Amino acid sequence: MRHLSRSMILSVVPALILLSLHRETHFYIDPGTGSIVLQAVIGGLAGALVVLKLFWRQINAFFDKSFLVGEKRTEYEEPKD
Repeated sequence: MRHLSRSMILSVVPALILLSLHRETHFYIDPGTGSIVLQAVIGGLAGALVVLKLFWRQINAFFDKSFLVGEKRTEYEEPKD
């Protein structure tokens, strides 16, 4: 346990020292970044639709089993006193 805490200290302390040194930074977002983000969103939606299509029968069967079986039971069962 002691060895673990020393190694953590030896790795965390230099990282904190480097992070504490403040330098002025300037960021530039390329115009192509917007199109990449748009492509990622469209790709995610397309992927979700494909997964939904692949599992549609299972999803439909689950909801049919959940709702229709309950209705059939109440329809055919005698009321209990």
